[in-house]
Amino acid sequence: MKTQIITVLTAFLLVFAMAAPDVSAQTVPSFPTCANPQGTVTASYSEGDHGVPGNTGTNTGSDTVFELSGDTTMQCFCADNGDGTQTNWWHAASLTDEEVQILKNQGWIVVPNGELWGLAEGEWLTFSSPYACPASNKSDNNSSDNNNSSGDVLGASTDPGGSVLGLASTGNIAMIYGLAGLGVLSLLAGFLLRKISLP
Repeated sequence: MKTQIITVLTAFLLVFAMAAPDVSAQTVPSFPTCANPQGTVTASYSEGDHGVPGNTGTNTGSDTVFELSGDTTMQCFCADNGDGTQTNWWHAASLTDEEVQILKNQGWIVVPNGELWGLAEGEWLTFSSPYACPASNKSDNNSSDNNNSSGDVLGASTDPGGSVLGLASTGNIAMIYGLAGLGVLSLLAGFLLRKISLP
């Protein structure tokens, strides 16, 4: 009887190991912060209404967009009240549907067509976070435009892709059910083995 239980558990473990999804970790590009922007300025407005993905309210203030690479862009928006929003844009052309879903689970927003936002055509992913705007934002924007006519941000990275961080897999429901089933089978096997071994 013990041999049969061990055989059944071993078979279950082998089947579970073969059925476990092979989710490769996608690398997420590293984005600088709006406090220390890098890249090339592609758009800059000292005032006006601006779009911020995921925020359907009125966004009035200054907005600067930096191209970091062909697939990554950073938007730095400073509202008139001093609240800042940094939005990281990542072209999703090379991502699978599963990788996009993992990123969505982590708070990224899908923008179906970047062309509507002045970017390359196709699907983009965005991730927004707050940041502290400079106190004299409008005067800083004007003076930086006058001192740097090329549009390049001083101190820009020579590696447009930047370093990458690993994207952790969040798993899926099949894996969760499999682990729960393995736990239940292990408990049952333990009770059976204990019952058999008792005199």
